[in-house]
Amino acid sequence: MSVDGLQARIAKLDNEIQAQRELLKQLEHEKSQAQYELNLIQDPISRLPIEISSQIFIYAHDGFGKPGLVHIPTLFLGVCNSWSRIALATPELWSAIHITFPCAKIFPEIWIWLGRARKRPLSIILDGVLDPAVVDSIWERAQQLKHLEIWLPEEPEDGVPDVALWRSASPPGPLLSLETFKMSDRHLPEDSDAWSVSHTHVVQLLRLAPNLIECVFDVQYTNYGSVLKDGEKIQLPNVRRLDFGNNKSPYCDDEIIQYLSLPKLEFLSIPLQEAGIHTILSFLTTQSPPLKELILGDGGMRQSADSDVLLECLRAAPELELFDAWITPTTATSLFTALSKRPSLLSRLVTLIIHCPAVYGLDFYQPLWNATLDVTTARHKQFEVFHIDLSWGAPSHEHLPDANTIAALRKLADAGMQIHITGVLESAP
Repeated sequence: MSVDGLQARIAKLDNEIQAQRELLKQLEHEKSQAQYELNLIQDPISRLPIEISSQIFIYAHDGFGKPGLVHIPTLFLGVCNSWSRIALATPELWSAIHITFPCAKIFPEIWIWLGRARKRPLSIILDGVLDPAVVDSIWERAQQLKHLEIWLPEEPEDGVPDVALWRSASPPGPLLSLETFKMSDRHLPEDSDAWSVSHTHVVQLLRLAPNLIECVFDVQYTNYGSVLKDGEKIQLPNVRRLDFGNNKSPYCDDEIIQYLSLPKLEFLSIPLQEAGIHTILSFLTTQSPPLKELILGDGGMRQSADSDVLLECLRAAPELELFDAWITPTTATSLFTALSKRPSLLSRLVTLIIHCPAVYGLDFYQPLWNATLDVTTARHKQFEVFHIDLSWGAPSHEHLPDANTIAALRKLADAGMQIHITGVLESAP
């Protein structure tokens, strides 16, 4: 065959190949469309209005998603085109993310994730040694940030370095949408060396967030006094909940309470490690917050058991509905006696939980049981829950309340009050 003939033959074959490619492309499209229609028939989610299917996806979400194909909501993207379309059309699915460091390999995915949230308020957990590049990308969306948690990494090998919340010289702009700020070193055993968030950065962040509603400082190391001047107050006019966790370390961030102005505080849980009972008294008497729940940790028992100061604290919180405290049996006896004799003291209290360390000697327990009976009898129409916890170093059975006291307490329990005496006293009402 001549050169011209071969060239013509090749051109004809090229045209036929291109035609077959177009045909294959068309067939693949038709198959995809048929598969989509079959999915619509077989998948009830796909037949629902987008508003309903999106809500179902939100209910199936466990709150904070993690990047990765095995986690919701990214998992939805790999099911089918219909589910992927629903997931991408539901920005609420992408508005909460748990970022575990190091995460350099998935940084682009994090950026895409936050973009899918569009303008929705963001909830973010930063877990581990913070990556400056990732953190900077978070602050670029500072105006959307509603909930921020920082989980400090496990015990470092060398020293106790600060964890910087941002690497620039100046902090991000105002965090007007931030309502919840939490720090936790929950990975760490008690009394271990720990990482510490830069206290300068924490103070700056609090100042930038005037609309905070909840603060949690469940970390061990503290040095706010080096950042704030004596008498200086960080204004947090909308905070209603301040929680220092169940921190038993003697190095606790609870000292920061003396530097905060909290005029609307309703819930306070404080371990009394760095801050003392006198600090709480000063806070309550000078600020008069509308406190409804007060939880005092076991750090107060290492201080002098001054029942008069405790009663002054309670008089400064007349709207309390729940009081939960670690105090000595002697202080508990004084508290119960005051409550039974002074109806105006904590007149709105419905839940009273007292944790007492075990001591030995009837001189401590008999007055406690007498006062217990007095206060539950006097407040039987008011109290819903009355709980004494003696499980920390249980006393011997000879310190049980007598049969008449147990019978009287059981009668009050039968009338509707939840009375619990736990520890060695499992047989008590």
